[in-house]
Amino acid sequence: MGYSKKTNKLYAAAAALAVTASVVAPVAADAASKVSVKYISPILMKHAGGSKYAVKKLTLPTKVKVKLSNGKYEMRSVKWSGSVKFEKKYINKYQVLYGKVAGTTKKAVLKVELQNYVVDIIEPVLEPVAVGGKVQLPSTINVQYKSGIIVKRPISKFNLKTPSTSKAGKYKLAYTYKGANSVVTGYINYEVKAANISNVMGSVDDQKLSVKADVMYPAVGAKAELLIYPGKNMSATPIVAKGTLSKGKFMASQGGIPEGTHSYVVKVGSVKSAAMDFTIASTVLASAKAIGKERVEVSFSRAVDSVTADNFKIAGATVKSATLSPDKKSAVLEVEGLEYGKDYSVDAKGIMVGGVAKDLGSLSFMTQSVEDIWMLEVSPKASTIVANGADNTEVTFALKNKATGEVDKNADDIVLKLSTSFGALAKDRVTIQDGKATVLLTSEFSNTDIEAIIKAEIIETAAGDYKNLIGKIAGETKVKFSTIAVTPAPIEMINVLAAESNQADRVTIFLDKAVSRELLLKSFGLDKVMQGLHEEDYLANDNIQIEQFEGTKRVIGVKAVPSNPKAFELILDKETPLQDNAVVKLTAKITSNTDTEVKSKASFKLTDARQPEVTSVKAVGLNQLEVKFSESVATADFKIDGQYGEKYFDVLHYGFDNKMGVDRRDTVKITLKDNYPGLKQGYFAAGKHSLQVSSIYDYAALSDETNIGTTQNLDFTVAADTVKPTAGVVVESPEQFRIMFSKGLKKANILALLDNELKFERYNSNTKKYEDFSKYVDVTSYNKETGEAVIELMKDWTEIYDTVNTKENYYNDKFRITLAKDAIQAEANGEKNDALVLDLNYDGSPLNSPDLKSAEINTIDRLAPSNDFVVMMSEPVKIRDLDEYNTPLINSDGVVLPPKTTVEFIGKNKDGKIVTIDGSVLNYTDTTDKNFRVAANENLQKLVDMEGYGEEWKVVVKSLSDDVGNTVATATHDFKLMKTPPTPVLSPFEILKVTANEKNEKDVIRIKFTEGVQYSGMYDATSTANYVLNGKALPVGTTISLADSDDIVSNGLDIVKIKVPAGTLKTLSNVIVVNKDLQSYDNSVLTGGYEKAVLLGLN
Repeated sequence: MGYSKKTNKLYAAAAALAVTASVVAPVAADAASKVSVKYISPILMKHAGGSKYAVKKLTLPTKVKVKLSNGKYEMRSVKWSGSVKFEKKYINKYQVLYGKVAGTTKKAVLKVELQNYVVDIIEPVLEPVAVGGKVQLPSTINVQYKSGIIVKRPISKFNLKTPSTSKAGKYKLAYTYKGANSVVTGYINYEVKAANISNVMGSVDDQKLSVKADVMYPAVGAKAELLIYPGKNMSATPIVAKGTLSKGKFMASQGGIPEGTHSYVVKVGSVKSAAMDFTIASTVLASAKAIGKERVEVSFSRAVDSVTADNFKIAGATVKSATLSPDKKSAVLEVEGLEYGKDYSVDAKGIMVGGVAKDLGSLSFMTQSVEDIWMLEVSPKASTIVANGADNTEVTFALKNKATGEVDKNADDIVLKLSTSFGALAKDRVTIQDGKATVLLTSEFSNTDIEAIIKAEIIETAAGDYKNLIGKIAGETKVKFSTIAVTPAPIEMINVLAAESNQADRVTIFLDKAVSRELLLKSFGLDKVMQGLHEEDYLANDNIQIEQFEGTKRVIGVKAVPSNPKAFELILDKETPLQDNAVVKLTAKITSNTDTEVKSKASFKLTDARQPEVTSVKAVGLNQLEVKFSESVATADFKIDGQYGEKYFDVLHYGFDNKMGVDRRDTVKITLKDNYPGLKQGYFAAGKHSLQVSSIYDYAALSDETNIGTTQNLDFTVAADTVKPTAGVVVESPEQFRIMFSKGLKKANILALLDNELKFERYNSNTKKYEDFSKYVDVTSYNKETGEAVIELMKDWTEIYDTVNTKENYYNDKFRITLAKDAIQAEANGEKNDALVLDLNYDGSPLNSPDLKSAEINTIDRLAPSNDFVVMMSEPVKIRDLDEYNTPLINSDGVVLPPKTTVEFIGKNKDGKIVTIDGSVLNYTDTTDKNFRVAANENLQKLVDMEGYGEEWKVVVKSLSDDVGNTVATATHDFKLMKTPPTPVLSPFEILKVTANEKNEKDVIRIKFTEGVQYSGMYDATSTANYVLNGKALPVGTTISLADSDDIVSNGLDIVKIKVPAGTLKTLSNVIVVNKDLQSYDNSVLTGGYEKAVLLGLN
């Protein structure tokens, strides 16, 4: 008989109400004999909550419904065998129990389905929150069921109250989760944190304190303040400066803090940091320097209110006035009574600073010597003249102020004594007027080149203060007497006006002209490496001399000053620094672009009052630090994280790179040794670290202990880096492969890796395996900076494959480069590589097919202004004897060496005939073997300028081969070599004729010009300085006058009459030489002959 769902439910409900495990009641004998049990209804039950979390525990029915043989139903007691299990494996499955029913042998059946139920709440971990903040609860919480599954449930199901954050502490948030017939309760932990102030750092600039700190968990709405306690009195009312808080960073500053030592505290809400001390230094004189002999410039450590002459005293002199600079940090004193080259001391008292009169102390200074203030510049108009006894040039003598570089136009009536080692000067004494004087220098005949040294010295003057210059101010220059005619060029004189320094490892020179650094390098012999020296192997010659206490300092470089093209720093050898607070003397001989050498001097007193300090620390990778200082440092001690000294790292003090002009003496590189005990030996752990720097010596500190810098502690952060080194490859030709490593490698020996961890392999189609082919290749270059290694074949493929007999070549096989695991290590982070396989037969690889195309010349570029050219190819080529391996081709004709590459330059000579100039292949310009340099074997510019060759040229490159032997077609490149333009002439100005003793003009030399001459200024034709007669200056008593040949005043006076004392003119012939730079009235320069023979009574 079947049962309806309704009947089933009624039976199940009745069974659920029965008492568990009841005893089967006895049946009357008479009833038992009359009826029997025909059927027992099965019972179905479902239960959730298990045995632990169930609200309503599982109870088994105590009675079952039976159908009797008489058709009636009744409830009878049942006793079940076994029990329901709650293990995980029974979830969502039926368990069957059988029961013994009273009065029958038939069994009752009970089916129980154990439904999945909650067994655990996975309580979330909450982020700490600041006081007054809001606890960030998740939107869902994970619930774990008996079956093991985890389900996200909305947080609203957990009956949570709003967590309190009014006070710091650790708290529990109660929850209740209700499931099907189950309830789970528990707590979620959360923490309310008070503000945490760390990494407090303060810096002082003048009277301003700036403080920054890291702040975690500041209370919501908390004030951020900087509290300053004057005089370190923590019980006094502090100066309060408002701070800012942004993204965990506190910043505040306060200016106008009085001098002295004070304390400061960072306050966030009610939380304060530990007190830290700082000092506002007293206002003092920072420097004192004489400017000439009548002014002294003083500077202050900070701005002052005002100054007067009465605030300053100089023993032995009188301060007449004091002028404060616009920024109020310096003043210029007008002083009387100072003497040249003498030590003085200036006292500063009663100067108003912040409304209070203060004594700022005293400083010594030295007035400049006569030689430091004045210079006598001797400058020839032409640096080279012809050694024929007639060629000449003007020599100008100018008295200049070194500080300004200007000619002293007030200098009058100063007599110079002149001399020359060769040739003749028109005068041996000359008088300076308006600061200048000019004399004519005439060459002497010589069959070899000689050099005349022209000297001038001040010997007489009646002009007041200029008397101090007598015997002390002199100048000299050189003029070359050449056997080859040259085109005159403008003379450039370069003088040292002054020298100064505030660092003991260098001297700054100030020139009167802007020049290139290269010019000074050449003058001082610093343009060439001297082998065997240290610090880039440079050492200056005797043209630059820096002396102190009779000792000479070694100069090893020149550094440009970007903000001043007339200033340069002379870098001294680290082993010969200057001594602090002592006089330094400098002598320089600088040769200009016109080969004019000028000797000049300067002196100063070195005063380095600054202590060096660290300005930054930066991590470079995981094993290096770069430490920057405020100036050059000689030595310093370092400690990492307060415990690791120099046993655990190497310290490199960078130097000066004279080749590039780069100064890094202010920088130190710290490289960890392999014994540094980090998480990875020899490397930093990622995160924050600190560096302590102590005993900081600049170069002045080597002689002055007050310059030793104070101990500093600086934090730095190391970023995590776990990237392993890897590599890529480019097949540049069938015989050349370039491997590019991704990171700089540590102690890499790529050549040693080859044939071991690094292999060149060929695929063997018979064995189906790659085989080692490394014996045929070599590592020809490795650049640590770029991480590139070049691998090339040592033999041609035709020899390796025996192509003549096998008819096979590289394109029949596959190749690869392999690198074993851990073969290389990255320098920056210590990580080692995974095993690498570099496929050499990638799409488009030159190894995939025969190379039937010749290399092409992409372009030929001239390296102006030289006659060198760079030839750039489309692929690597073989140039015999330039390649490390010539790898000859082997074919049916035998061994074929690469062709001999030739270069030719084709042009036309002065007759228009085509000529060929041989050239040479010089070298490859890089490691690709694609680019090489060629040059003409003769000076083409000279051929064009001096021998009349044409300007149109063609460079031809012949006989080139690519790596597999394909011949390259001849390539050409046209270029134009412009002729050097001659110096233009404004208009013809020549000597027409020279006569003597005409008519009534006895002892008169008459010179007729094509144009009128000048009769004032530098080119005054009436000045005896412009003429030389018979190799000597015009004799004493000579007079010169002018006349006009056409009586037209507008075109000038064109006749010069020189009347000499009787007996001066020789009986037979005389020779007069005229200044070849003489100019006409319209400023045309003299052309044609300037040495003229004068026969008595003849034209």
